[in-house]
Amino acid sequence: MIDLDEQIKTLDYCVNCRDIQIKKFNPLKELIDFDELDGEYMKCDCGKRPLDIVMSHILKIMIEGKIVPEKASLRRNSPVPLSSFYYSNLNHQFIGENELILLHPDFTSEVALRLFEDVPEVKCVLKGSPQSHIGQFDKDAQINHFEILVGDDEQINVMRTLIQDKIVLIKNQSKHHIEVAMTTEQKLLRLHNYLDNNGIEKGIAIDGMCGLGALGIYLLKYGFEKVIFNDINPEMIENLRKNLDLNGITDGFEIFNESFEDLDIEHVDLCVIDAFLGVDTSEIIKKAEKIADNVVII
Repeated sequence: MIDLDEQIKTLDYCVNCRDIQIKKFNPLKELIDFDELDGEYMKCDCGKRPLDIVMSHILKIMIEGKIVPEKASLRRNSPVPLSSFYYSNLNHQFIGENELILLHPDFTSEVALRLFEDVPEVKCVLKGSPQSHIGQFDKDAQINHFEILVGDDEQINVMRTLIQDKIVLIKNQSKHHIEVAMTTEQKLLRLHNYLDNNGIEKGIAIDGMCGLGALGIYLLKYGFEKVIFNDINPEMIENLRKNLDLNGITDGFEIFNESFEDLDIEHVDLCVIDAFLGVDTSEIIKKAEKIADNVVII
């Protein structure tokens, strides 16, 4: 079981941590001595380093590996840094060991291994574009992944809610599209406001494209008698089961692994739809309105 309080404490930094800001648009080689930039450079006694220093170390290795130009800058050429543990709006300004998952379309196996071995803060290196659709876009699409070049891509997201409980999600970043806790929190807030403002019967609900299950888990914690979880992607169903267990949910739900359009459900009190951006939802909404008294598009 995850000790959330202890995990959240890892986001803190000590009084001796000294923030360093690197000019983001200037060529990195003009700003820092590459000969000095190793895993101990600017490390505090508590074991953390400023984010800009960690990203500079990463970019240095990418420059030396010739996957970005000699005049690369932090703003233009850095990979996407994803935290292995997100909690709401507490951003990592000081980074400890094994905390970052890196994503870049031009990573090579050689550069990835060096990043993993030389930069103590790096937990995993993924090859891929952040603009790619990861997972299963619709029922006619194949399942897409980022490529894991080295390391462990498991990630924990913790969301605050307007009810007492936090919601905790475990995901594998290579299999699931990038969505940080703050974005999921905003979706939960919209759902909460819809429920509060419309007096919805807390009977049966369906989370029609549930992904990791955040919205459906929230409905159960909000007081719904039963939630039907459905997602076309079997890998999301695998993570969903972990997240139900992690959030202490053992009953009051059903799980389906089908296209929402083909789902055989006769009637529910509420249908929640959270589709990929860009998906044509016209048929999905028609189906939702047919089976549900209330439909909310997140």
